[in-house]
Amino acid sequence: MSSDEEDYMSDAFLKALEKNDTRPGLGSKKTQDKALSKPNKVANPIIGKKKLEMMHREKGLQTSLSSDNKGFALLQKMGYKPGMGIGKQEKGRVDPVSIEVKADRGGLGRDTERKRKVAEMDRWRAKRQKTEETRTSSFLHRMSDRYSERNAERDLRTAQKACLQLDQQEGLAEPNEDFFWPQSCLATRSGDEDQEEEETMNDPCSRVTASHDDEEEDEELESVTEFSDPEKLEILTKYLRNTYKFCIWCGTRYDNAQDLDASCPGNSASSHE
Repeated sequence: MSSDEEDYMSDAFLKALEKNDTRPGLGSKKTQDKALSKPNKVANPIIGKKKLEMMHREKGLQTSLSSDNKGFALLQKMGYKPGMGIGKQEKGRVDPVSIEVKADRGGLGRDTERKRKVAEMDRWRAKRQKTEETRTSSFLHRMSDRYSERNAERDLRTAQKACLQLDQQEGLAEPNEDFFWPQSCLATRSGDEDQEEEETMNDPCSRVTASHDDEEEDEELESVTEFSDPEKLEILTKYLRNTYKFCIWCGTRYDNAQDLDASCPGNSASSHE
């Protein structure tokens, strides 16, 4: 390498390049140093006119009145002191009347009407929700009653079969009440009774007695039909517990009343759950 040519890896060659750096977008070294020496300036945020007015208004409302205010000066001349209520008894307003600035283009009374409509809609929603809750509650009650009735009907059939078996074991030919035994057994008994009644009616001497017996039976049937299935079930299970010490939900015939009271939870299906 000749002495006239500079070494492009030397420090002198690199410094010369830095001074004469003219790459696009960078500018000269002098321009770069000048830009770096200037402090960064944060641009002031642009505040809108409405926001500026609101800021000044809030500032003015938060500032107490001074004696420079003409109205306040007149009050002071009449004996008013800051913090006192206006009026003869000093029980009137202490703070000035608040202002409400209307910034939109709606007519007078529009906001009041809107609030009235919103309140009316809220009342209708509350009324509708209450109605729906009442319907749901009544539906649940109806379903619960229907479920209870089905369970009572099923338990009543079970109790009737148990009563029939226990009564026959004791040699009873008739139940204490017609609903104590299943309807099929009652139908057989009614057929036999109809035959006996026909034979009785053929006897002229016994017609008066038969008519009297019919009236008594009709009264008994009317008294039976007055009971619902849950009521029949309660009456029949009490009969089984008191007479035979038997519980249909336990499915057990106990030795005595003490054993029944100690081992059986109670005379209902809910107590056995």
